[in-house]
Amino acid sequence: MSATTANVRDAMAGSSASSPQPRSSSAPSYLVAGVLFYGAVGWLLDRWLGTRYLAPVGILLGAGLGTYMMILYMNRLTSDEQSTTRTDNTSDEESE
Repeated sequence: MSATTANVRDAMAGSSASSPQPRSSSAPSYLVAGVLFYGAVGWLLDRWLGTRYLAPVGILLGAGLGTYMMILYMNRLTSDEQSTTRTDNTSDEESE
């Protein structure tokens, strides 16, 4: 049993040592989450205040904020990839 535990610990230590790369597939989740969250807040406010326009306003606001967050995420992802590429190129040049 202890050999199995040691193998699992070694595998977990190896997987945590390598930094996981962010996935670009999580970027659209900002848009979906924004629309759902702010649409629900608008709907709740409509029910509470007796209005009919806050749910569409919330959906539009959520779409705008979600798009903004998605653009920020993609820019950060792109800049991280470029800095990694620059670091790799620099280390290759230094080793020659």
